[in-house]
Amino acid sequence: MDQGCGMSEATCRHLFEPFWTTKPAGTGLGLATVYRIVEGHGGMVQADPREGGGTVMTLLLPMMEEGLGENQNSGC
Repeated sequence: MDQGCGMSEATCRHLFEPFWTTKPAGTGLGLATVYRIVEGHGGMVQADPREGGGTVMTLLLPMMEEGLGENQNSGC
């Protein structure tokens, strides 16, 4: 959890859109990229702004079946 000033509901609605940013020098690709990667793995990303500041970001990913990831990088 961060301790920043938090974000408005309007910001939360656009949070994962590519190229949308509140930063003057931002690209708007960071959270959009995270969202696409997590979604591609069957997961979800949630942003929960807290009253008084800060935001809780939650990433949920499905569990991998045992043995499914073995030899993933070996070409077998």
